[in-house]
Amino acid sequence: MASKITRILKHPRVLTLIFFIVLSLFVLPTYQPDGVEVAYVSDNSVFADINEGEYVYELNGNSIKTLDQYTSAVSELAPDSQVTLQTKGGTYRGLLMNTTDLGITVRETSRVNLEFGLDLKGGARVTLEPITVNGTPITQDVLSSTASVLTARLNVYGLKNMVVRTIADSSGRSFIDVEMAGEGSEKVVGIVKSVGKFELKIINESVFSGEAIVPPIGEPQKNVQSGSWEVPFTINTKAAGQLRDVYVGASSESPASCTSDTDCSEGYGCASSTIAGGICLPNIRMLLDDRETFSAPASFSLYQTWKFGEVTKDLVVQTGGQELAEEVQIVLEAGRLPGEIKELRIVSQDYIDPKLGKDFLRGALISSIGALLAVGLVVFIRYRLLKITLPIMLIVFSEVLIILGIASLIKWSIDLPAIAGIIAAVGTGVDQQIIITDWALRGGKEKLWNLRRNIKKAFTIIMVAASTTIAAMLSLAYPAFSGLYALRGFAIVTIIGVLIGILVARPAYARAIEIILE
Repeated sequence: MASKITRILKHPRVLTLIFFIVLSLFVLPTYQPDGVEVAYVSDNSVFADINEGEYVYELNGNSIKTLDQYTSAVSELAPDSQVTLQTKGGTYRGLLMNTTDLGITVRETSRVNLEFGLDLKGGARVTLEPITVNGTPITQDVLSSTASVLTARLNVYGLKNMVVRTIADSSGRSFIDVEMAGEGSEKVVGIVKSVGKFELKIINESVFSGEAIVPPIGEPQKNVQSGSWEVPFTINTKAAGQLRDVYVGASSESPASCTSDTDCSEGYGCASSTIAGGICLPNIRMLLDDRETFSAPASFSLYQTWKFGEVTKDLVVQTGGQELAEEVQIVLEAGRLPGEIKELRIVSQDYIDPKLGKDFLRGALISSIGALLAVGLVVFIRYRLLKITLPIMLIVFSEVLIILGIASLIKWSIDLPAIAGIIAAVGTGVDQQIIITDWALRGGKEKLWNLRRNIKKAFTIIMVAASTTIAAMLSLAYPAFSGLYALRGFAIVTIIGVLIGILVARPAYARAIEIILE
């Protein structure tokens, strides 16, 4: 038996299966440090500087490895106390004012590199119907532009695990589905309900809103001479005059000299001039839904142009890096829905508490394990031979592992339909292995070439069955079928499972059973 096992493990088909197993085992772990992950930071948090996705491993000297330890440490905080958070990115300090709320939401560090869907992780889902100004059906271009604006608006708020997709029903009505899993997802409904109001202010005085911006917004580009990134955009003549008048009025007759922003009073920044150092000028602030996203003074040359009474409609926002330039472009775009859109009507909205999501995930895992064990029991009852049952179950578990590995690589969300797809793929795989085994047993007492011939016959049956399964699933996987969109995960995972079976797992099992029955 030992020699047969060696022959099985050395066969190229089996080695291919082992390669995919090892690859899956490599990509599935997250390799993240101990601690809890920052999932959401509120606007008024004393730790507003901390980034979502950072890992907190110490709070006021207390080691944090689990969510319970974090909750316990927070419960010991007192109002008006100093709090220190130690993260992988550095140390953050904040002073609590009449509260013990840190203004951040954390979650357990995931040990597996898998994205879980709304039904397993908790979160919010909002379905919107764009209503056009003249009441006519929306075009695909306008629908895509509206979805892009919503995506940009949500990105400005730093929300993660977010999916924005366009769907249509059988009658031709178009919708936008916004889904976000995990903590902080309760913000989604409020953000998509908002009008996406863009506002430009000089210090605290409002100058113009998004209606004054003339589309399109220019693409971020790097200035070769200065090295800074720039975003060009245009405003109408009225707004340009208002901007000049308000800015010059807010500027001092004799601006103070400076070398950095810290030399200027609140609301002002240091603008470099042609002479050494610079002068303090009012900050131009960009806000989206009353949230400040950019603040900097005008350039010295633009200030001089305004000071001499000239109007400038073509403006350029200068930023330090490409990432900030892209964010500025998003803010300028996110303030405006396409002109054809009158409103975004909320058709439905759902919210699943993340704690309930964890219970659903636990239940789904228990059900899946129970299903696999039940399959193993049925196979053993069928053959009553461990030398056949064990290889079949090893292949089954290998297929599940490889499916999860591929889902990790392509960042596919694992939700309840996807788990159903895994179970369906496993069931199909077991059926195919039983076909191979039955045909192999027919030739087991005859010559070796008969055994191989029967296995080839089994493969013919398997390929036809797999083809029909994939063909049936493709219709569900096609995103245009909005009414069946919830089953798309089931279809995609089933197709992946069937392909893994016929291309990797089934050839390996066929060779293994051939050697075992020789």
